[in-house]
Amino acid sequence: MTRPRLPLRSGKAVDLTGPGRTDRWGVTCTDLGASVTAPNGKLVSVFGDTFSGTRVGDGDWRSPVVLIGTGDADHEIVYERAGGSDPDYARQLWHYVHDEASGGWRRGGISTVIPSDLLTVGDSMYLHAIVNRGFGTVVWTEIWRSDDNGVTWTHMGEKAKFPAELHGGHAQCWAWDHDPDDGWVYVAATGFQRDKGIILMRVRPRHIGDRTRYHSWGFSDGRWRWGTAATPITPVGERWGELAFRRLAPGKWVLGGFFASAYALGYRVVASPVANMHTTEIQTPVTGSTWDAENHHRNHVAQLYGGYLLPGSRFDIDGGIGMIVSQWNTGTGWPYRAMQFKASLRDSTRASSPGDPINL
Repeated sequence: MTRPRLPLRSGKAVDLTGPGRTDRWGVTCTDLGASVTAPNGKLVSVFGDTFSGTRVGDGDWRSPVVLIGTGDADHEIVYERAGGSDPDYARQLWHYVHDEASGGWRRGGISTVIPSDLLTVGDSMYLHAIVNRGFGTVVWTEIWRSDDNGVTWTHMGEKAKFPAELHGGHAQCWAWDHDPDDGWVYVAATGFQRDKGIILMRVRPRHIGDRTRYHSWGFSDGRWRWGTAATPITPVGERWGELAFRRLAPGKWVLGGFFASAYALGYRVVASPVANMHTTEIQTPVTGSTWDAENHHRNHVAQLYGGYLLPGSRFDIDGGIGMIVSQWNTGTGWPYRAMQFKASLRDSTRASSPGDPINL
């Protein structure tokens, strides 16, 4: 089956989730949607708090859930099945009960588990998840692994649990990617509360499940180096939420996501994970707006967040960057959805060249 091709222009491409899109899997209301290509070539997307009803809080509540299908920056995402044991219904990837303070935390003490990001290395996939006890109160984070292309997931053990206070609370929300040239997995991280900058860590793929083998990047004794206390790589005063961190090509990295300081989706294009972020321009291809002023064709979105990059994204092309953008009307409970957008980013690692005119 040929995937629907999207035009080369910026703007909203399609609602990714919602009634008529993903409700057949019980994914009627959901958000986030970090996505990667699985070892078998399928697109795997992981979503946060998910409800089978038509507004937040209605119906069956699960998190995280996975949908699997096809699509990329240049083609409409079409899901084919749910992750988990039932391909026809997106069940919570692992069992826990959604507890709440009003009940005295007597059902396990976990309110919800929010996914950070997915990673594919070789024949395995990894999911970093944020365990919460009340909104914004992280108790720990953890890593799960899939060896069947995102269908089933196994916890990687006690060493794959990270304390909420690690690096001063800057290591709660992750985005990560693998650099096959030097063999490291690089992790960009920030706090879950959208009030902190971004730090950088790295680990060898064989040690992903061992928190003691992660090295942090920090400024000490007048220079930056690995293995010292983590120092935010972003300028003082910048505040970040959900993160996107992807290697699009050799020497071409994108770091950004929800730029809370500016109420926008912001990104830096750099040649290396350890590039000087203080001197690199932030590009904001999608901006926030009020509900009465939003214009999805011009990438103005009310109550936006997320901003995950899609495989196949290309620089210096109008609509060459694929994004998954979340939107939640907290006043009414709907819309609460993920959307597929197209946007543009300049390759600031070199002088821009004419864009590829071919819609691959």
